[in-house]
Parts: sequence; C-alpha cells; structure tokens
Amino acid sequence: MAKADKIYMRFWGARGSITTPGIETVKYGGNTSCVEVRCGKEIIILDAGSGIRKLGDKILEEKPQHINILFSHFHWDHIQGFPFFAPVFNEKYSITLIGESKMNFTLEQLFTNQLMFPYFPVSLEDLNAKINFHEIKRCNNIKIKDVTIKLARLNHPGGCIGYRIEYGGKSLVYATDTEHFSCVDKSLLKLALNADVLIYDCNYTEDEYSGKIGPPRTHWGHSTWTQGVKIAKAAKVKKFILFHHDPAHDDKFVAKIERDAKKEFKKSYAAYEGMELSL
Repeated sequence: MAKADKIYMRFWGARGSITTPGIETVKYGGNTSCVEVRCGKEIIILDAGSGIRKLGDKILEEKPQHINILFSHFHWDHIQGFPFFAPVFNEKYSITLIGESKMNFTLEQLFTNQLMFPYFPVSLEDLNAKINFHEIKRCNNIKIKDVTIKLARLNHPGGCIGYRIEYGGKSLVYATDTEHFSCVDKSLLKLALNADVLIYDCNYTEDEYSGKIGPPRTHWGHSTWTQGVKIAKAAKVKKFILFHHDPAHDDKFVAKIERDAKKEFKKSYAAYEGMELSL
C-alpha cells in the first residue's frame, strides 16, 4: 500500500487481446489489462480488463472510498472486466470513469451500450455505485487532488490515450496499445521523458511484427519490445515494463523476451499478475 507521498502499483492483468487461462500462462497470468495505482490515498485504476474483477474484491475489503478508472481505449480487452468490478454494485462507492468519447458516442453512452441486452443482463442504470463520467476532449492535464495526469495520443486503430501519472516527485507512464512505425513517437517520447517507470506495449517480436513469423502485423496497432527499449533509452526512464503480452506467448516465451530485453536495457521487467512496484 502507498505511503502518503509514494506511488504504489500492482498488476492485475498484463495480457493483450484476449484472456489466456491455462498451465502455459501461470507465471505471467492470463488476465487482460488492469493496473492498480495508489497515490497516497487516491485509487487510480488503469484500464478495466478481466484483471479488474479480483482487484474489485480486494477493494471491498477496505473502507469505502472514491475510485478513478482511466481508460486507454475501449477495445474489449480493456473494458471486459468492468461489469464484474464488485464496487459498481455497492452504493457506498463513487467511481469516476475517465476516457475519450468515440464515434459520436459520449463516454456514458459507450458504457450504456456495453451494459445492455443482449450483451449483459444488468444495465448501467441498475448499478448501485454513483458513477461519474470525465470525458476527455483534448489531451489537457487532469488533476486528482495532488495527482497530476498528463496525456498523449498513441498510434492505435480507433485511437488510444497514453497516461503519465505524477505524484510526490515520482512518475509512471502507461503506454499500452501503440504502434511504433518507422521512428520514435515524439509525443510518447515527451510523455515518458525521465519517468521512473514506463509500461509499454510489447505484444510482438520483430519477426512477428514484420511477418517473418506468421502474417505481417503492421497497422494492427501494437509494438515490440525492441522498439520499447528504444523509447526507454531515448526517454531516459529508470524502469521498463513489458506489457500487453500476446495471447500466443506462453510463460517460456515471455521469459525469453524479458531476458533479451535485459541485454539491451538492464532494468527491463515483464509484467506479471501480482507484480508490485513502489516509487
């Protein structure tokens, strides 16, 4: 748990695209994107993939308080756990959903559409918690008491937001679901500059991305660990976290990627469920 002037984070889901339960993914986990961040007493959750279900159970063990959920975007692997997040059914909680409107849908409409027949039996109106909506119109800074959140647009089909959370002189950057193309993304480089932690989309290897193994993955909206290392070095980050593991990558494969990344950037770590960091 975070001390008053510290950032604490725990990974509840690090998998990309679809959940991958099974003996092949026990070490790194099969739940999709969800990272718990505590800035003093403030609760900030990055994405609501399937990992948020267990996080919700843990939060219910604490004294009720306000919860903020930042959504990078609204592909299924980043929202599929929201209807199973236990605090939404508890009237003692207030929850602010923060994200960008899409295709003329407001943020509230996006969640109304998720929680409706025939996709789900419980509607948004039936949730007991007080749900607030903070709609991102431009990439302006967001303030949550003493926490500053900076934003940048990432390269992903339909759009995606990268977040930089600053608190107590420390910072972490969450840049999942982004494609590197032929050069270092200047907006991401600016967002990640001198960050203590960079969490980055390492979905593919270079051979997978280029099509040497399987079909070419260009324009699919994801990146590689080698490109992530380039960003980490250029931005002078302290720790580089490999995230959004491909569902086809078992524990042995992810462990090898981590070893290869460490050869290029010593403080590289593959995210796994239960991984904790304190800044």
